[in-house]
Amino acid sequence: MKLEIVDGGDLKGYANLNPKTADTLKAEMGSIVLFEDPQSSFWGAAEVRKSAEVLQDKIVVDSLVLEASLLMEGDMVEVTLYDQPMIALEYVEFGLKPLAEGANTEDLVPRAAEKVHLLEKMIGGRLVYPGMSFNWPELEVKVEIMNTRPALTGKSFAKLAFEALRDKTGYQFKTVGISTPFNAILCIDTSGSMKTNDVPVKDVAHAREGLKDLAGDNPDVQAFLDRFEEGSNVSRGEAAAMAVLLYLAEKVGRGYGEKVAVITFEKEVSEMTFMDPESGDVRPYVECTGKDKALGLQIISTHVIDKVEEGGTLTDMGSALIKASETLDAFGDPKKPTMLILLTDGMTTSGPPPLKVLKEKFPDRRRLVMYCIGLGERSEIDEELMLAMAQYGNGTYRHVDNMRDLLEWYGRLASEFAVVIRGAQ
Repeated sequence: MKLEIVDGGDLKGYANLNPKTADTLKAEMGSIVLFEDPQSSFWGAAEVRKSAEVLQDKIVVDSLVLEASLLMEGDMVEVTLYDQPMIALEYVEFGLKPLAEGANTEDLVPRAAEKVHLLEKMIGGRLVYPGMSFNWPELEVKVEIMNTRPALTGKSFAKLAFEALRDKTGYQFKTVGISTPFNAILCIDTSGSMKTNDVPVKDVAHAREGLKDLAGDNPDVQAFLDRFEEGSNVSRGEAAAMAVLLYLAEKVGRGYGEKVAVITFEKEVSEMTFMDPESGDVRPYVECTGKDKALGLQIISTHVIDKVEEGGTLTDMGSALIKASETLDAFGDPKKPTMLILLTDGMTTSGPPPLKVLKEKFPDRRRLVMYCIGLGERSEIDEELMLAMAQYGNGTYRHVDNMRDLLEWYGRLASEFAVVIRGAQ
């Protein structure tokens, strides 16, 4: 049926039809209709409400739905009944893109997390579909539905039930088309079990050669990278060290002067220190700029491997998190977001309870995202604790058991700051 669009303003995501028009379409209240401009192929969808005040040749559509579909008042559209079951979403990724050039993007994701109640009020209960985008006035950004689970493909829809999402896996904010500068603290388990030689090397040649180019003529780093022969196994500690190198290299490539700190932990906690090449001051982080990159690669690769070789028998995650909170203060960038990554192949066996420390030392989570990575045998890892810490820190937990997946994950985290919104922890 061909109908003319009328902009209905805020209709809470609905489209109003004349009862006779609805009957012709065999649409009841709550049914979903598709409307598409056959010339431009722009389309949208909305739940039906009936109103005798609507003319039979019109469809009155919610303004936000029109904005997302790129249609407008006066457009002639083909309207059809959508008769497929509605998909229940478990996860949604929202992309954020500033509407104005030169807008503040440094803390865009944390600000979105702080104002999430406004977004929920604006679009909660509405239908979403692939590529849907709309303006978020309070944040002056365009929001796009990036990815969902289950995936929405073609003309398939789901109702955006924020409460259900929070209770399941949460939903995520990330920036689109812009890079968000953020500092990082990498906490690496160097206990004795990290000597275990069970991490397969596969599909890492490209990353290895890239790191070799970055290291230049540094013989120590070159020798370390030569250990990663395709088809061989390396120790968990070697795998962790290379992942940290890749993370630093990605940060260097971004060129934002972001700060990266590395903390190793077993029975004792050790924080890596770096000398400022200009002032001579010692600091607990490396700035990812050209002048620091070679020094950073050399120090990090040798430090992590040396600590693994020492290999204490205990694992003190809690004290590592205490040191991470001190490092966060040392960054001196209270407004810049910080990513905290904790990698372990086991469970905490000494020191204070990690989750308790996390809650005490990081009470303000607005500019923090924490990722936990389990490396090696799942049966040896306290995955329940890892998941709880990641959830408190607005991030996720991931298990990896090979070099390809480990490097892929670290490479992605080095360039993407995203916050996951969940229910109260």
